[in-house]
Amino acid sequence: MINCIRIGICRGALALLFSQAALAWGPEGHRAVGALALDHMDDAARVRLEQIMGNNDRENLTAWCNWPDQYRETEEGAWTTPMHYINMVPGASEYDRERDCPDGLCATEAIRRYAAELGDVTRPDRSRKEAFGYLCHFVGDLHQTLHAGFGHDRGGNDFVIQFGGEESNLHEFWDHTLIELHTDSWEELYQFVHQQPFELPSLAWEPAEVSAWTNRSHALAKSCAYPEDPQITDEFADRSWAMIKRQLSLGGVNLARVMNAALGAPPGAADRD
Repeated sequence: MINCIRIGICRGALALLFSQAALAWGPEGHRAVGALALDHMDDAARVRLEQIMGNNDRENLTAWCNWPDQYRETEEGAWTTPMHYINMVPGASEYDRERDCPDGLCATEAIRRYAAELGDVTRPDRSRKEAFGYLCHFVGDLHQTLHAGFGHDRGGNDFVIQFGGEESNLHEFWDHTLIELHTDSWEELYQFVHQQPFELPSLAWEPAEVSAWTNRSHALAKSCAYPEDPQITDEFADRSWAMIKRQLSLGGVNLARVMNAALGAPPGAADRD
């Protein structure tokens, strides 16, 4: 179990089962994760990404990190909805694919899937562009703790809270309320998070690591995401804001590691698109 006090977060009291996705982080958070990842990417991987995307404009590249939310609102893209979260059965502490994601339609497996598609030089650029958008978005989703654990309240959407004199729900509190309280744009959020970076591990990313990310987010959801009382205190809000910044920063680092692994081909290797 993750100790919330060590990372400056209160321990919550509820343990529920997450059964439906909602927007994670909002557009500002997803773009901030993408921008942080661009900072951490190897030069070779960044060049290959720019070749695939057709430009090196940060505004354009980070916009792709929100494309999956727009696409799933269409009739054609509705099938992607389950990939924005991962359910785990009550009492579970570790992700099990056969139990939790047998059809592969969850955030955990989607990250592995689209990392492979992004790195597949035989695929057309349009497919790899979409793979980048999915990858950026789902890594962000998985680091929003309510997308990795709970449920009959729909990831906090049905958990009513009072904050700042207004009624809201817990998912909105994590996705938008605190971010909008502290920042006015995704660029400002990026600057906030950029001030407390994680160091990239020396070992290259492996697909098996996504299970560990899932377990960590699930532990945070169980221990830290829910207040002891629906009336949100300033202390809980401050600690939650610290957790949001930490999770966004970690999401950016982890996304960069995936991108480096997917696009960091050996010297002399060339895309065949």
